Amino acid sequence: MAVVGILSKIIDFGLGPIVFRESSKEVDSHKILNSALSIRLVLFFIVLILFDAVIYFLKFSSTEFILSNVLFLSVIFSTRMANFRELLATPFKVHLKMHYPMTLTILDNLLMLVSVILMPFFNGGIYYFVFAYVFSTIPGFVIQFVFLKKKFGFKPKIVFYKSAWLLKEALPLAGFVLLAIVYQQFDVVLLKTLRDEYSAGIYSAASRLTMPLNIIPGVIVTTVFPFLVKNLQDRFKIDAINAMVFKVLFIISFALALIFSFKSEVIVQLVFGIKYRSASLPSVMIFWSLVFMFFNFFTLDLLTAHSKQKLNFIYSLVLVVSNTLLNLILIPQYSYTGVGFAKIAAGFLGFVFLTWALLKNNFKLSFVNLKLLSWVVVTTIIIYRLSFLSLVLYLVTSCIVIIVPLIILNYFEKEEWEVILRLLNKEKWNKYLR
Repeated sequence: MAVVGILSKIIDFGLGPIVFRESSKEVDSHKILNSALSIRLVLFFIVLILFDAVIYFLKFSSTEFILSNVLFLSVIFSTRMANFRELLATPFKVHLKMHYPMTLTILDNLLMLVSVILMPFFNGGIYYFVFAYVFSTIPGFVIQFVFLKKKFGFKPKIVFYKSAWLLKEALPLAGFVLLAIVYQQFDVVLLKTLRDEYSAGIYSAASRLTMPLNIIPGVIVTTVFPFLVKNLQDRFKIDAINAMVFKVLFIISFALALIFSFKSEVIVQLVFGIKYRSASLPSVMIFWSLVFMFFNFFTLDLLTAHSKQKLNFIYSLVLVVSNTLLNLILIPQYSYTGVGFAKIAAGFLGFVFLTWALLKNNFKLSFVNLKLLSWVVVTTIIIYRLSFLSLVLYLVTSCIVIIVPLIILNYFEKEEWEVILRLLNKEKWNKYLR
């Protein structure tokens, strides 16, 4: 599964953001989508054939051969690999109708859950599980085509419209995607190699706590991206949207890191048990790295919207090289704590590079001001003082402390609230802002 996951990024080739950008312009969007699907299909068969040739010469067992080939089908059918299904979700993203593909993702997971529950009744083994893992996604895959036809008149075709241009545009992002996988996975490999399996296990547990949070910038960017593309020529609107998104992402990431920091050990023990108590410190460090990574996530899509995706590749090099070097230096002495520090440092260096890239390209970064600094100081002091409370009471009161100062300080301008409500399709609520 790990190998298939890595190889799926070769098939990915960074086409998703380019197709999303061009589809948001509504220029031959169906042709571009079909072309990207066709390119990925060709890459899928090339990678699969080469993979089968390699494992044949390496004398993999027949079980490994069959199961790995079945798992490769998940690259096409499943949302878990974020490949073909990700491209098919593009029209839904453009028209802000992501509830359709998200509902189908829930259907996939429910079918998988039912399959696992029934596993003992069929005396299911590894074959049963892998087949259930892959084929539970087929109904959602088929239904998504029905929705595409009904809502947008989309018909799948094997075409190679502007394929050379698509590959050229996506090439920097292909390198970025591969390096991003290295950034996410290589630290665990280094921990296991330079220290031991225990250290790798502790850090893996810590990273699992933050992994679901990556959906937050993804949801926000998916909502905002079509508006960015459609208003590329209106710099005033672009700056207003950018400022609002940066504000929202900073507040969410800072609040999550702050709230978790003062109760990290309690939360880790609640989720994983007392044996994983040591994961609390690296968890805190990974949470604080999200303050930089949330900013970086949106900035990368902002640069892609303005056809500056070459900077994305340079950013990924900065991230991977700095993270790897710091891990090699810190792991021998500081183990998983060193990896946590390397995550923060690499995220900060990536943040510095992207800040420079934005300023060089005349983007405004107006979200940092006295109101923000006041909010940071006030919330930090109060939440620290509340950390003696029980976990439930602490979480509830902390959420109130996060929100109330924002309202008192009027951190979001009236125009920014109007942008937020427009993006949420709740413009009728503007009357409450007067």
